[in-house]
Amino acid sequence: MNEVAGKHLSLALLVLVALYGLLTVAPISDGDVAQALAPAEVPVPMLPIPQADSNPNHYPDESWELAAGVSDVESVDSQPFEPVVANLTSDILAAERARILSELNSQREGLRRWVGNEIDRTDRKIRDLDSRIEALLPSLASSSRKTPGQNNKNKVARMIYPIVQLRGNGTVGSGVVLKNEVGEDGIWHVWIVTAYHVVEEVRDLTSDKVVIKELRFFDPEKGRLSEICYDGYEVASLPESDLSLIRVDRSSPWPYEAVVAQEQVCSSLSVFDSVYAVGCPLGNQPLPTLGEISSQHKPVGEEVYWMVNAPTYFGNSGGGIFLAKDGELVGISSMIYTYGKRSPMVVPHMGLFVPFQTVRSWLRREGYSYLLGNSSSRPVPATTGDEAPEKVGTRSF
Repeated sequence: MNEVAGKHLSLALLVLVALYGLLTVAPISDGDVAQALAPAEVPVPMLPIPQADSNPNHYPDESWELAAGVSDVESVDSQPFEPVVANLTSDILAAERARILSELNSQREGLRRWVGNEIDRTDRKIRDLDSRIEALLPSLASSSRKTPGQNNKNKVARMIYPIVQLRGNGTVGSGVVLKNEVGEDGIWHVWIVTAYHVVEEVRDLTSDKVVIKELRFFDPEKGRLSEICYDGYEVASLPESDLSLIRVDRSSPWPYEAVVAQEQVCSSLSVFDSVYAVGCPLGNQPLPTLGEISSQHKPVGEEVYWMVNAPTYFGNSGGGIFLAKDGELVGISSMIYTYGKRSPMVVPHMGLFVPFQTVRSWLRREGYSYLLGNSSSRPVPATTGDEAPEKVGTRSF
């Protein structure tokens, strides 16, 4: 009983003490409430600085510097954000790296395909070139085996056989066959260009028409001039340039025509170019002489001639000047130099000729450019009766 009474007495004392405290507490003001609601400043715990040990081989724990000055709030609040930022940056870099690698792979594949296509294309070109070379080898071998005699035959066909001889009144001259064509009556017309002064000297003076009565072709089978004479009719002339065009009627074409040099070839000629002068000097059959173009400007009157140092003589006039390398016609012989008045001496290495640019221009104006193989115009018919040749309107060069 005493113990129970003691417990009750203690409890009563505690109640009394509590009531006394409530009665003695001062009333709470608004400021106290605000201060109570304000966040409390958490003191930063300071770690004790470790003391250096007297032992020289002992060093204090360095982890205290990392922990010192870091509050609980900082360690709790800052740690969750750092991994998020690091993860975002890593993802962006990984995506950019993947994109760059994809582009590089794509470009590498495109480059590999292009290189492969170029290699295949080059290989095909090489194989095609090899096949063409192999196809040409037999012909090259055969051409290399050609003898000088065969090459000379080609020169003869190009430069000797197209030359004709014009005779009359005790004088002689030459001409060059340009083209053959068949007429409506089945007669073949052979067109020949020559020098105007030759036609005037050998023409039939008993006729009112300009007719050459003794015109001879070279006979390849006999190796000399044919004994058959043809009549030649002048259908166009250019006295100031010493040019004349004549036509010969035959029952068969003359198979040997001069190969006329193209305009670009004629315009590219220069001094020192090798040429042959081919004509019938002093009444002989066509003879070639080798030389060079020595001048491209020799005025005679109002006309400009070219000079050749290939030997030429009386009778070469109207003959051809041919390129030595391929036998193409580049001019018509016109005059030779002489020295002295009482007994003039011929200077054979100073022959003048009409460049083919002048011949081409004249034939175009007269409507005969088709004789050179570059026009469809038709020629003026030669005089065969009482009618004079039809006049053709001139055209500029």
